[in-house]
Amino acid sequence: MKLVGFIEYRKVDEGSGQNCGGLVQGPNGTIESPGFPHGYPNYANCTWIIITGERNRIQLSFHTFALEEDFDILSVYDGQPQQGNLKVR
Repeated sequence: MKLVGFIEYRKVDEGSGQNCGGLVQGPNGTIESPGFPHGYPNYANCTWIIITGERNRIQLSFHTFALEEDFDILSVYDGQPQQGNLKVR
């Protein structure tokens, strides 16, 4: 069995924005928003899937992090992206 986590960030108003994200596998990886280190596009809807081995843990470290208050959301799930698996919003 694999450990799966989802990280999603999006603008609250999901207009016709850019979809982004991807798959991160293995012992480590890096997740960056489109355009990093500059601002990301309006209405970006990004989802990353993190997969690691059964006996491994997923540790998230944020080195640079900024959200626009009242507009941006970051959600972290342990497993499939459903309410019961929501760890942080």
